[in-house]
Amino acid sequence: MRTRRVLPAAMVGHGVESYDFVIYGASATIIAKHFFPAGDPTLAILSALAVYGLAFVVRPLGAAIFGSIGDRLGRRTALSTVVLIMAVSTAAIAVLPTYDSAGILAPLLLLVCRLGQGISMGAEYTSAASYVMEQAPPGRRGLWLSAVGSATYVGSALASFALLALRLISESAYEDWSWRLAFLAGGLMALVGLYMRLKLDETRTFRELEAAGETAVRPIRDTFRNWRVFLLLFTLFALLAVVVHNLLGYLPTYLTTTGGVLPGTVLVSGGVALLVCALLCIPAGIMADRVGRKPLLVAGVAVAVVGSLPAYLLASGGTLASTLATQIILVIPAALVTVGATVVAVEIVSARIRATSTALAYNVAYAIFGGTAPILGALLTGWFGRLAPGGYITALALVALVVVVVALPETRGRDRGRAVEKVLR
Repeated sequence: MRTRRVLPAAMVGHGVESYDFVIYGASATIIAKHFFPAGDPTLAILSALAVYGLAFVVRPLGAAIFGSIGDRLGRRTALSTVVLIMAVSTAAIAVLPTYDSAGILAPLLLLVCRLGQGISMGAEYTSAASYVMEQAPPGRRGLWLSAVGSATYVGSALASFALLALRLISESAYEDWSWRLAFLAGGLMALVGLYMRLKLDETRTFRELEAAGETAVRPIRDTFRNWRVFLLLFTLFALLAVVVHNLLGYLPTYLTTTGGVLPGTVLVSGGVALLVCALLCIPAGIMADRVGRKPLLVAGVAVAVVGSLPAYLLASGGTLASTLATQIILVIPAALVTVGATVVAVEIVSARIRATSTALAYNVAYAIFGGTAPILGALLTGWFGRLAPGGYITALALVALVVVVVALPETRGRDRGRAVEKVLR
Protein backbone atom coordinates (compact mmCIF):
# COMPACT_ATOMS: atom_id res chain seq x y z
CA MET A 1 0.00 0.00 0.00
CA ARG A 2 1.28 3.46 -0.82
CA THR A 3 1.63 5.44 2.38
CA ARG A 4 0.23 8.57 0.75
CA ARG A 5 -3.24 7.08 1.28
CA VAL A 6 -2.83 6.71 5.02
CA LEU A 7 -3.09 10.29 6.26
CA PRO A 8 -5.91 11.48 3.95
CA ALA A 9 -8.07 8.46 4.82
CA ALA A 10 -7.45 8.87 8.54
CA MET A 11 -7.94 12.63 8.47
CA VAL A 12 -11.15 12.76 6.47
CA GLY A 13 -13.06 10.49 8.85
CA HIS A 14 -11.99 12.39 11.93
CA GLY A 15 -12.52 15.72 10.21
CA VAL A 16 -16.12 14.74 9.48
CA GLU A 17 -16.58 13.64 13.10
CA SER A 18 -15.52 17.08 14.32
CA TYR A 19 -17.56 18.82 11.62
CA ASP A 20 -20.71 17.03 12.77
CA PHE A 21 -20.27 17.93 16.42
CA VAL A 22 -19.55 21.60 15.68
CA ILE A 23 -22.56 21.79 13.37
CA TYR A 24 -24.71 20.63 16.27
CA GLY A 25 -23.06 22.80 18.93
CA ALA A 26 -23.12 25.95 16.79
CA SER A 27 -26.73 25.25 15.81
CA ALA A 28 -27.94 24.61 19.36
CA THR A 29 -30.32 27.59 19.33
CA ILE A 30 -31.81 26.51 15.98
CA ILE A 31 -32.13 22.89 17.10
CA ALA A 32 -33.79 24.04 20.32
CA LYS A 33 -36.34 25.97 18.26
CA HIS A 34 -37.20 23.08 15.92
CA PHE A 35 -37.00 20.00 18.14
CA PHE A 36 -38.22 21.13 21.55
CA PRO A 37 -41.48 22.70 22.80
CA ALA A 38 -41.91 26.44 22.45
CA GLY A 39 -42.11 28.35 25.72
CA ASP A 40 -39.02 28.84 27.82
CA PRO A 41 -36.09 29.50 25.41
CA THR A 42 -33.52 28.79 28.12
CA LEU A 43 -35.04 25.39 28.86
CA ALA A 44 -35.12 24.56 25.15
CA ILE A 45 -31.44 25.46 24.76
CA LEU A 46 -30.52 23.42 27.84
CA SER A 47 -32.46 20.47 26.34
CA ALA A 48 -30.57 20.79 23.06
CA LEU A 49 -27.27 20.91 24.95
CA ALA A 50 -28.34 17.90 27.03
CA VAL A 51 -28.85 15.89 23.82
CA TYR A 52 -25.39 17.05 22.78
CA GLY A 53 -24.08 15.62 26.04
CA LEU A 54 -26.02 12.36 25.90
CA ALA A 55 -24.19 11.41 22.71
CA PHE A 56 -21.08 11.24 24.86
CA VAL A 57 -22.66 8.79 27.29
CA VAL A 58 -22.55 5.99 24.71
CA ARG A 59 -19.05 6.77 23.53
CA PRO A 60 -17.44 4.31 25.99
CA LEU A 61 -19.75 1.63 24.57
CA GLY A 62 -18.54 2.43 21.07
CA ALA A 63 -14.98 2.41 22.38
CA ALA A 64 -15.42 -1.05 23.87
CA ILE A 65 -17.06 -2.46 20.75
CA PHE A 66 -14.93 -0.95 18.01
CA GLY A 67 -11.74 -0.81 20.03
CA SER A 68 -12.06 -4.56 20.52
CA ILE A 69 -12.75 -4.99 16.82
CA GLY A 70 -9.61 -3.00 16.04
CA ASP A 71 -7.49 -5.19 18.33
CA ARG A 72 -9.06 -8.52 17.39
CA LEU A 73 -10.02 -8.12 13.72
CA GLY A 74 -7.88 -5.24 12.52
CA ARG A 75 -7.57 -1.45 12.55
CA ARG A 76 -8.94 -1.09 9.01
CA THR A 77 -12.19 -2.92 9.85
CA ALA A 78 -12.88 -0.65 12.81
CA LEU A 79 -12.05 2.50 10.84
CA SER A 80 -14.44 1.63 8.02
CA THR A 81 -17.33 0.63 10.27
CA VAL A 82 -17.33 3.71 12.47
CA VAL A 83 -17.32 6.15 9.56
CA LEU A 84 -20.28 4.32 7.96
CA ILE A 85 -22.32 4.70 11.15
CA MET A 86 -21.36 8.36 11.32
CA ALA A 87 -22.50 8.93 7.73
CA VAL A 88 -25.94 7.45 8.33
CA SER A 89 -26.50 9.16 11.69
CA THR A 90 -25.48 12.60 10.46
CA ALA A 91 -27.43 12.53 7.22
CA ALA A 92 -30.53 11.35 9.10
CA ILE A 93 -30.60 14.55 11.20
CA ALA A 94 -31.05 16.50 7.96
CA VAL A 95 -34.45 14.89 7.33
CA LEU A 96 -35.90 14.62 10.84
CA PRO A 97 -39.38 16.07 11.49
CA THR A 98 -39.74 19.06 13.81
CA TYR A 99 -41.55 19.19 17.16
CA ASP A 100 -44.43 21.09 15.55
CA SER A 101 -45.04 18.27 13.08
CA ALA A 102 -44.16 15.17 15.11
CA GLY A 103 -44.38 16.18 18.75
CA ILE A 104 -42.28 14.26 21.25
CA LEU A 105 -41.12 11.93 18.46
CA ALA A 106 -38.92 14.74 17.07
CA PRO A 107 -36.51 15.05 20.03
CA LEU A 108 -36.51 11.27 20.45
CA LEU A 109 -35.41 10.75 16.84
CA LEU A 110 -32.81 13.48 17.27
CA LEU A 111 -31.50 11.64 20.32
CA VAL A 112 -31.30 8.36 18.38
CA CYS A 113 -29.21 10.03 15.68
CA ARG A 114 -26.95 11.63 18.26
CA LEU A 115 -26.49 8.29 20.01
CA GLY A 116 -25.49 6.76 16.67
CA GLN A 117 -22.93 9.51 16.24
CA GLY A 118 -21.70 8.93 19.78
CA ILE A 119 -21.21 5.19 19.27
CA SER A 120 -19.28 5.75 16.06
CA MET A 121 -17.16 8.43 17.71
CA GLY A 122 -16.28 5.95 20.44
CA ALA A 123 -13.41 4.61 18.38
CA GLU A 124 -13.02 7.03 15.46
CA TYR A 125 -10.20 9.24 16.65
CA THR A 126 -8.17 6.66 18.53
CA SER A 127 -8.57 4.05 15.79
CA ALA A 128 -7.32 6.56 13.25
CA ALA A 129 -4.43 7.50 15.55
CA SER A 130 -3.50 3.84 16.13
CA TYR A 131 -3.58 3.16 12.41
CA VAL A 132 -1.41 6.17 11.56
CA MET A 133 1.05 5.50 14.38
CA GLU A 134 1.63 1.95 13.12
CA GLN A 135 2.30 3.20 9.58
CA ALA A 136 4.41 6.24 10.41
CA PRO A 137 8.23 6.35 10.37
CA PRO A 138 9.42 6.05 14.01
CA GLY A 139 11.13 9.44 14.01
CA ARG A 140 8.11 11.23 12.56
CA ARG A 141 5.22 9.78 14.53
CA GLY A 142 4.55 13.10 16.25
CA LEU A 143 4.30 14.89 12.91
CA TRP A 144 2.08 12.24 11.35
CA LEU A 145 -0.23 12.14 14.34
CA SER A 146 -0.37 15.92 14.44
CA ALA A 147 -2.00 15.75 11.02
CA VAL A 148 -4.75 13.54 12.46
CA GLY A 149 -5.17 15.97 15.35
CA SER A 150 -5.31 18.93 12.99
CA ALA A 151 -8.21 17.28 11.16
CA THR A 152 -10.26 17.88 14.31
CA TYR A 153 -9.94 21.61 13.85
CA VAL A 154 -10.08 21.67 10.05
CA GLY A 155 -13.43 19.87 10.22
CA SER A 156 -14.59 22.23 12.95
CA ALA A 157 -13.57 25.31 10.94
CA LEU A 158 -15.32 23.92 7.87
CA ALA A 159 -18.49 23.58 9.95
CA SER A 160 -18.28 27.21 11.10
CA PHE A 161 -17.79 28.47 7.56
CA ALA A 162 -20.58 26.24 6.21
CA LEU A 163 -23.04 27.67 8.73
CA LEU A 164 -21.82 31.20 8.02
CA ALA A 165 -22.37 30.70 4.29
CA LEU A 166 -25.90 29.42 4.88
CA ARG A 167 -26.64 32.44 7.09
CA LEU A 168 -25.28 34.88 4.51
CA ILE A 169 -27.29 33.34 1.69
CA SER A 170 -30.53 33.77 3.65
CA GLU A 171 -30.91 34.29 7.37
CA SER A 172 -34.59 33.41 7.28
CA ALA A 173 -34.00 30.25 5.24
CA TYR A 174 -31.26 29.19 7.64
CA GLU A 175 -33.55 29.66 10.62
CA ASP A 176 -36.28 27.70 8.83
CA TRP A 177 -34.71 24.86 6.84
CA SER A 178 -31.29 25.39 5.24
CA TRP A 179 -29.47 24.43 8.46
CA ARG A 180 -30.36 20.88 7.40
CA LEU A 181 -28.03 21.16 4.41
CA ALA A 182 -25.04 21.35 6.75
CA PHE A 183 -25.92 17.96 8.27
CA LEU A 184 -26.58 16.45 4.84
CA ALA A 185 -23.14 17.60 3.68
CA GLY A 186 -21.58 15.96 6.74
CA GLY A 187 -23.18 12.63 5.88
CA LEU A 188 -21.95 12.82 2.29
CA MET A 189 -18.40 13.66 3.40
CA ALA A 190 -18.45 10.66 5.73
CA LEU A 191 -19.29 8.43 2.76
CA VAL A 192 -16.23 9.81 0.97
CA GLY A 193 -14.22 8.85 4.04
CA LEU A 194 -15.66 5.34 3.92
CA TYR A 195 -14.62 4.95 0.28
CA MET A 196 -11.07 6.07 1.09
CA ARG A 197 -10.75 3.77 4.08
CA LEU A 198 -11.96 0.72 2.17
CA LYS A 199 -8.91 1.15 -0.05
CA LEU A 200 -6.47 0.92 2.86
CA ASP A 201 -4.47 -2.16 3.78
CA GLU A 202 -4.13 -3.47 7.30
CA THR A 203 -1.15 -2.17 9.29
CA ARG A 204 2.07 -4.12 9.39
CA THR A 205 1.99 -4.17 13.19
CA PHE A 206 -1.41 -5.86 13.31
CA ARG A 207 -0.46 -8.34 10.57
CA GLU A 208 2.63 -9.31 12.58
CA LEU A 209 0.57 -9.81 15.72
CA GLU A 210 -1.93 -11.88 13.78
CA ALA A 211 0.76 -14.02 12.17
CA ALA A 212 2.34 -14.70 15.56
CA GLY A 213 -1.02 -15.54 17.15
CA GLU A 214 -0.60 -12.67 19.62
CA THR A 215 -3.73 -10.63 18.96
CA ALA A 216 -5.70 -9.83 22.11
CA VAL A 217 -8.40 -12.23 23.24
CA ARG A 218 -9.86 -10.01 25.98
CA PRO A 219 -8.60 -6.48 25.24
CA ILE A 220 -11.07 -4.78 27.60
CA ARG A 221 -9.97 -6.89 30.56
CA ASP A 222 -6.32 -6.36 29.69
CA THR A 223 -6.88 -2.61 29.47
CA PHE A 224 -8.03 -2.33 33.06
CA ARG A 225 -5.38 -4.64 34.44
CA ASN A 226 -2.94 -1.75 34.28
CA TRP A 227 -5.19 0.85 35.88
CA ARG A 228 -2.32 3.34 36.34
CA VAL A 229 -1.94 3.75 32.58
CA PHE A 230 -5.69 4.11 32.20
CA LEU A 231 -5.87 6.83 34.88
CA LEU A 232 -2.92 8.70 33.38
CA LEU A 233 -4.49 8.79 29.93
CA PHE A 234 -7.89 9.54 31.43
CA THR A 235 -6.48 12.66 33.12
CA LEU A 236 -4.91 13.95 29.91
CA PHE A 237 -8.04 13.35 27.87
CA ALA A 238 -10.30 14.83 30.56
CA LEU A 239 -8.54 18.17 30.29
CA LEU A 240 -8.55 17.96 26.50
CA ALA A 241 -12.28 17.20 26.52
CA VAL A 242 -13.12 20.20 28.68
CA VAL A 243 -10.98 22.61 26.64
CA VAL A 244 -12.15 21.37 23.24
CA HIS A 245 -15.83 21.09 24.08
CA ASN A 246 -15.93 24.44 25.80
CA LEU A 247 -14.41 25.79 22.61
CA LEU A 248 -16.65 23.86 20.22
CA GLY A 249 -19.79 23.04 22.17
CA TYR A 250 -20.40 25.83 24.68
CA LEU A 251 -18.45 28.94 23.70
CA PRO A 252 -20.56 29.72 20.58
CA THR A 253 -23.70 29.77 22.75
CA TYR A 254 -21.94 31.66 25.56
CA LEU A 255 -20.68 34.36 23.19
CA THR A 256 -24.14 35.01 21.75
CA THR A 257 -26.23 34.72 24.94
CA THR A 258 -23.85 36.05 27.62
CA GLY A 259 -21.28 37.99 25.61
CA GLY A 260 -23.81 39.71 23.34
CA VAL A 261 -21.81 38.84 20.21
CA LEU A 262 -23.65 38.54 16.90
CA PRO A 263 -23.93 34.93 15.59
CA GLY A 264 -22.16 35.83 12.35
CA THR A 265 -19.23 37.30 14.29
CA VAL A 266 -18.99 34.12 16.35
CA LEU A 267 -18.88 31.97 13.22
CA VAL A 268 -16.21 34.10 11.53
CA SER A 269 -13.94 34.28 14.56
CA GLY A 270 -14.55 30.62 15.38
CA GLY A 271 -13.60 29.49 11.90
CA VAL A 272 -10.42 31.58 11.91
CA ALA A 273 -9.42 30.42 15.40
CA LEU A 274 -9.95 26.78 14.49
CA LEU A 275 -7.81 27.11 11.38
CA VAL A 276 -5.10 28.62 13.59
CA CYS A 277 -5.47 25.62 15.88
CA ALA A 278 -5.11 23.22 12.95
CA LEU A 279 -1.94 24.99 11.86
CA LEU A 280 -0.53 24.95 15.41
CA CYS A 281 -0.87 21.17 15.52
CA ILE A 282 1.88 20.77 12.92
CA PRO A 283 4.70 22.57 14.80
CA ALA A 284 3.42 20.82 17.93
CA GLY A 285 4.01 17.48 16.19
CA ILE A 286 7.49 18.56 15.15
CA MET A 287 8.22 19.61 18.73
CA ALA A 288 7.02 16.24 19.99
CA ASP A 289 9.50 14.50 17.66
CA ARG A 290 12.46 16.77 18.38
CA VAL A 291 12.04 17.72 22.04
CA GLY A 292 9.73 15.11 23.47
CA ARG A 293 6.11 14.38 24.29
CA LYS A 294 6.32 15.45 27.94
CA PRO A 295 7.64 19.02 27.37
CA LEU A 296 4.90 19.55 24.79
CA LEU A 297 2.21 18.48 27.25
CA VAL A 298 3.65 20.57 30.09
CA ALA A 299 3.55 23.63 27.83
CA GLY A 300 -0.02 22.99 26.68
CA VAL A 301 -1.38 22.34 30.17
CA ALA A 302 0.42 25.40 31.56
CA VAL A 303 -1.25 27.64 28.96
CA ALA A 304 -4.62 26.21 30.01
CA VAL A 305 -3.82 27.07 33.64
CA VAL A 306 -2.88 30.69 33.02
CA GLY A 307 -5.09 31.47 30.02
CA SER A 308 -8.59 30.14 30.71
CA LEU A 309 -9.81 32.89 33.06
CA PRO A 310 -8.48 35.71 30.83
CA ALA A 311 -10.15 34.04 27.85
CA TYR A 312 -13.59 34.16 29.47
CA LEU A 313 -12.92 37.70 30.68
CA LEU A 314 -12.38 38.73 27.06
CA ALA A 315 -15.44 36.80 25.90
CA SER A 316 -17.79 39.56 27.06
CA GLY A 317 -16.12 42.22 24.91
CA GLY A 318 -18.72 41.94 22.19
CA THR A 319 -16.33 42.72 19.31
CA LEU A 320 -14.74 40.56 16.63
CA ALA A 321 -11.29 41.28 18.10
CA SER A 322 -12.21 40.26 21.66
CA THR A 323 -14.09 37.20 20.43
CA LEU A 324 -11.15 36.08 18.31
CA ALA A 325 -8.74 36.70 21.21
CA THR A 326 -10.91 34.53 23.48
CA GLN A 327 -10.85 31.65 21.05
CA ILE A 328 -7.16 31.96 20.18
CA ILE A 329 -6.22 31.70 23.86
CA LEU A 330 -8.17 28.45 24.13
CA VAL A 331 -6.94 26.94 20.86
CA ILE A 332 -3.30 27.07 21.99
CA PRO A 333 -3.70 24.48 24.78
CA ALA A 334 -6.18 22.59 22.59
CA ALA A 335 -3.56 22.11 19.86
CA LEU A 336 -0.64 21.27 22.16
CA VAL A 337 -2.58 18.85 24.36
CA THR A 338 -4.30 17.22 21.36
CA VAL A 339 -0.99 16.29 19.79
CA GLY A 340 0.88 15.46 23.00
CA ALA A 341 -1.86 13.35 24.55
CA THR A 342 -2.56 11.48 21.31
CA VAL A 343 1.07 10.54 20.71
CA VAL A 344 1.58 9.46 24.31
CA ALA A 345 -1.62 7.40 24.30
CA VAL A 346 -0.76 5.31 21.25
CA GLU A 347 2.85 4.82 22.36
CA ILE A 348 2.33 4.04 26.02
CA VAL A 349 0.27 0.86 25.63
CA SER A 350 0.99 -2.48 24.02
CA ALA A 351 0.17 -2.93 20.34
CA ARG A 352 -2.01 -5.91 21.33
CA ILE A 353 -4.56 -3.67 23.05
CA ARG A 354 -3.70 -0.29 21.55
CA ALA A 355 -7.06 0.37 19.90
CA THR A 356 -9.10 -0.65 22.95
CA SER A 357 -6.98 1.00 25.63
CA THR A 358 -6.72 4.35 23.91
CA ALA A 359 -10.39 4.32 22.90
CA LEU A 360 -11.64 3.56 26.42
CA ALA A 361 -9.44 6.13 28.17
CA TYR A 362 -10.29 8.79 25.59
CA ASN A 363 -14.02 8.17 25.55
CA VAL A 364 -14.64 7.60 29.24
CA ALA A 365 -12.94 10.96 29.80
CA TYR A 366 -14.97 12.56 27.02
CA ALA A 367 -18.23 11.05 28.31
CA ILE A 368 -17.66 12.53 31.76
CA PHE A 369 -15.97 15.81 30.91
CA GLY A 370 -16.61 16.51 27.22
CA GLY A 371 -20.31 15.72 27.07
CA THR A 372 -21.03 17.74 30.19
CA ALA A 373 -18.87 20.72 29.21
CA PRO A 374 -21.57 22.72 27.35
CA ILE A 375 -24.42 22.20 29.81
CA LEU A 376 -22.13 22.51 32.85
CA GLY A 377 -20.68 25.67 31.35
CA ALA A 378 -24.18 27.11 31.03
CA LEU A 379 -25.09 26.11 34.59
CA LEU A 380 -21.83 27.44 36.06
CA THR A 381 -22.34 30.74 34.27
CA GLY A 382 -25.84 31.03 35.71
CA TRP A 383 -24.75 30.08 39.24
CA PHE A 384 -21.39 31.81 39.63
CA GLY A 385 -21.06 34.35 36.84
CA ARG A 386 -19.40 34.75 33.48
CA LEU A 387 -15.88 33.69 34.56
CA ALA A 388 -16.97 30.37 36.07
CA PRO A 389 -16.32 28.21 32.96
CA GLY A 390 -12.77 29.57 32.80
CA GLY A 391 -12.28 28.73 36.46
CA TYR A 392 -13.48 25.19 35.84
CA ILE A 393 -10.90 24.69 33.06
CA THR A 394 -8.17 26.19 35.27
CA ALA A 395 -8.92 23.79 38.12
CA LEU A 396 -8.77 20.72 35.89
CA ALA A 397 -5.61 22.00 34.21
CA LEU A 398 -3.87 22.33 37.58
CA VAL A 399 -4.63 18.69 38.38
CA ALA A 400 -3.43 17.60 34.93
CA LEU A 401 -0.22 19.63 35.29
CA VAL A 402 0.69 17.82 38.51
CA VAL A 403 -0.02 14.44 36.92
CA VAL A 404 2.03 15.21 33.80
CA VAL A 405 5.02 16.50 35.75
CA VAL A 406 5.02 13.71 38.37
CA ALA A 407 3.72 10.61 36.61
CA LEU A 408 4.14 10.87 32.83
CA PRO A 409 7.08 8.96 31.30
CA GLU A 410 8.69 10.16 28.08
CA THR A 411 7.67 7.89 25.19
CA ARG A 412 9.72 9.44 22.37
CA GLY A 413 11.89 6.87 20.61
CA ARG A 414 9.89 3.82 21.69
CA ASP A 415 9.34 1.10 19.12
CA ARG A 416 5.82 1.05 17.63
CA GLY A 417 5.19 -2.49 18.86
CA ARG A 418 6.46 -2.02 22.41
CA ALA A 419 4.83 -0.38 25.39
CA VAL A 420 5.98 1.59 28.39
CA GLU A 421 3.14 0.28 30.57
CA LYS A 422 5.62 -1.51 32.78
CA VAL A 423 7.14 1.87 33.75
CA LEU A 424 3.87 2.70 35.52
CA ARG A 425 3.23 -0.65 37.18
